[in-house]
Amino acid sequence: MPVVQQKFRPLVLALVLALVLALVLALVLLPIVAQAQKTTAVDSARLKRDSLETVVIRAARATIAAPSAQSTIDRATISAQFAGQDAPLFLQRAPSMTSYSESGGFSGYSYVRMRGIDQSRLNITLDGVPLNDPEDQVLYFSNVPDFLNSIHSVQIQRGVSASTFGTASYAGSLNFQSVPLASTARGGELDLTGGSFNTMRASAQYSTGVLDGGWAGYARISKQHTDGYREHSGNDAQSAFVSGGWFGARDVLKFSGFAGVSGTREAYYAASEAELAVNRRVNPLSDHEGDRFHQEMANLQYAHTVSDNVQFTVTGYRNSAAGAFDVDFGTGNGIGNYFLAHVWYGAIAALSVRSGDLSLDVGAHLSDYHREHALAMRPTLTVREYTNVGFKQEQSGFAKLALDRGEFRFSADLQVRRAAFRYEPSKDAGISGASTDWIFVNPKLGITWKAAPPLVFFVSYGRTSREPSRGDMFAGADDLNKDNAASLLPLTRVKPEQADDFEAGATWTKGDFRLTADAFAMEFRDEIAAIGALSLTGSPLRKNVGRSYRRGVEFDGAWTPVSTVTATANLTLMSSRIAAYRDDAANITYRDIEPLQTPPVIANESVEWRVTPHLSVIGNGRFVDRAHLANDGNVQLVTPAFWMFDGTVAWKAGRTELRLQLFNLFDANAYAGGYTDGTARYFYPIASRNVLVSTRFSF
Repeated sequence: MPVVQQKFRPLVLALVLALVLALVLALVLLPIVAQAQKTTAVDSARLKRDSLETVVIRAARATIAAPSAQSTIDRATISAQFAGQDAPLFLQRAPSMTSYSESGGFSGYSYVRMRGIDQSRLNITLDGVPLNDPEDQVLYFSNVPDFLNSIHSVQIQRGVSASTFGTASYAGSLNFQSVPLASTARGGELDLTGGSFNTMRASAQYSTGVLDGGWAGYARISKQHTDGYREHSGNDAQSAFVSGGWFGARDVLKFSGFAGVSGTREAYYAASEAELAVNRRVNPLSDHEGDRFHQEMANLQYAHTVSDNVQFTVTGYRNSAAGAFDVDFGTGNGIGNYFLAHVWYGAIAALSVRSGDLSLDVGAHLSDYHREHALAMRPTLTVREYTNVGFKQEQSGFAKLALDRGEFRFSADLQVRRAAFRYEPSKDAGISGASTDWIFVNPKLGITWKAAPPLVFFVSYGRTSREPSRGDMFAGADDLNKDNAASLLPLTRVKPEQADDFEAGATWTKGDFRLTADAFAMEFRDEIAAIGALSLTGSPLRKNVGRSYRRGVEFDGAWTPVSTVTATANLTLMSSRIAAYRDDAANITYRDIEPLQTPPVIANESVEWRVTPHLSVIGNGRFVDRAHLANDGNVQLVTPAFWMFDGTVAWKAGRTELRLQLFNLFDANAYAGGYTDGTARYFYPIASRNVLVSTRFSF
């Protein structure tokens, strides 16, 4: 459905949303609940604590039987190969994913793309709680180092995906589940890692299991350091994760929270080919440009079982972050210190109903956010050049219904979402404030067919729309004033983007062999596409393009030919086009061109050989095809294709594990991304051959 933009008062819009949800409850949900309460008696001995703990996660995630392209990375896979990498660098082996790190190494600022679409258009949640910053619509994983160390699983949904909480799932979603309290046994781990580029990490975690009286807890602390592959691109970081709860027969009360602080030497500019030919580790930024940020998130969740088939939960959360980064304005212009600080409150409600062949998940989300932006010039940081504030509010709700009839499952999913942004300029900016809001109605339909015991088909259609981020609306500017407001206002200058997503696929499972194949056609209207340039502070710049698409096929398989060998592989073949792109600086319109940073072929392979009960060897291969650096169709201005191979040798005896990981084993001269000035190519290099050694002690 088309996006509707109106100047309704927030209270009126919230009321409309509440009425929509109430109608769903009255017409569909309440009769089911009433029937379930009549026919099902609560048997506390049979209620599963882990089921209560994951009500919100189930509401946000797609089920295995859902008609969607999805994959899940479990705890065993994370434990086997995680060594402190930022999440985007670890997740890049999933289908259709690419990533790059500004430092070229394991941590710092790193970013992931799905089907060529950047992570600001991926919905990211932890235990159902949204993590995308409402202004930037992105999670900076550098603020939460060692994040994956406390993750039990991550479900990756590709395409517009199932409705969830927070920002729109435009290209897909990353749904993280933290270490569950109810199903994790008592015990702990101490991890120590060291290796190339002076990389060091120490982490300790402990879980109590469920104690007498129903109490349980989990805690982790981590500290890490690296010099970075590129010159002066390292960081020092610390983080902690804690959760605790009480589990009753019908009720769960659980607290979770994490905190991280990171000091990073900046490397957000790519290097030219000429510079890289002399020194692959060159960093164009000066060695005194750095940043330091901290981020915290805490949530309190209450879950209740009405009956064996009906559960609901309510969650309140708070997310905050603050810090500053330096920008060298050049000779004689001084060093600017940009300050950012946000506070974000929200509430989530989720209801899960299972009654015979019918399942229903309903969710609602309200949030309020504001972030302060300021600039001061070193060394006088107490005197600010400006201070402005952005405010963002959201109200959303969804209902997901699935009905099983014989070998078929019919699914319907409807989300209604309102987002509103208000800008309060600096007192001496010479302009007044501005505001805008959007309402989105996002429907999804699908059918799953269990054709035969080994074969399952699915087909689905979904539509989703997403508002522009603050950076999109301001064209990368951090402050609006009388000098630039005329070219950037009104806030409606950048249109919301819309995706119509058609997906069809099949999964064939036979013994120890599994193969999933899906075809997709994502048709975009007013896509907010990257233009291949960065703002002064390193943020990618984007603009609307009228019509564009990404179409392709994805294959994902696993095979265990013998009990000691497991092979996995995935392949993406994709065709992508922008119908017409106007280069405003050059005053040229390019037609039917391939969008930047969207490789047509992505492939991953992995083989694990368990040589003995104590010794394992893992080999990983990765191919990423060439990708354009600009939306101009110029085949000379591309990132070259590359093959990359990694290897792992792991030895485990009793409670001790030793792991040796070799990355870029054959020392490929590879680049993970970049941009162009229209003549020269600028690249972010991938680190040359390097090694990490990790030890893990369990107790």
